[in-house]
Amino acid sequence: MKFIVFGLGTFGGSLSHQLVALGHEVIAVDQRLEVVDKYKHTITQVIALDSTNKEAVEQLPLRDVDAAIIGIGENEGANVMTAALLKQIGVRRIICRVISPLQKIVLEAMNMHEFVHPEATAAERLALKLDLPGVIDSFQINPDYRLLEVAVPQRYINRTITELDLAKKYCLVLVTILKRTQNKTLFGHDKSELKVVGIVPADTKLQVGDVLLLFGAPSDLEKFIEG
Repeated sequence: MKFIVFGLGTFGGSLSHQLVALGHEVIAVDQRLEVVDKYKHTITQVIALDSTNKEAVEQLPLRDVDAAIIGIGENEGANVMTAALLKQIGVRRIICRVISPLQKIVLEAMNMHEFVHPEATAAERLALKLDLPGVIDSFQINPDYRLLEVAVPQRYINRTITELDLAKKYCLVLVTILKRTQNKTLFGHDKSELKVVGIVPADTKLQVGDVLLLFGAPSDLEKFIEG
């Protein structure tokens, strides 16, 4: 797929890199020449231009992209003006980064429907991570269910998945296990990484350093963690 990303700050740069890593073509746009130069070898195509300039924006291959993502965060005016230009040109899918309630109201008035709140999302995930002891990461599916990464409790070390009996004891579903592996860096140093096991056989024995990816209600997850 082909995407165009406006704004190469922390959010836009990271998004562009991840899309490229997933095998997609990315055109990144930023008016700062030093930023464009920084990313020119790691993103498919990087263009220096002012995204609030209609004549300049119309030169971009906007009708060929699957989506345009406006990642501009430090300048709400530029964000809104870029969205207005893309809407006027007829870009079929526009995703806007939003950093304030007023900005979202303005964009909604322009008939924008897709928004991303990176700062709020990061804060929410950190809050969920801190909500329960021993949690490595947490993602809220809805108010009633979460996906949780948690280190295997000491009481279950050297026990099998069958012995955990998660469904019966805790009403939880084990999605997968992440096992810690040791690898070498390019400089020959030891590096510890977590590797996803995939579908976990019932006779898998849990070891120190393993991480469980669990799905369930917050209260049930808490019961499992606290024992």
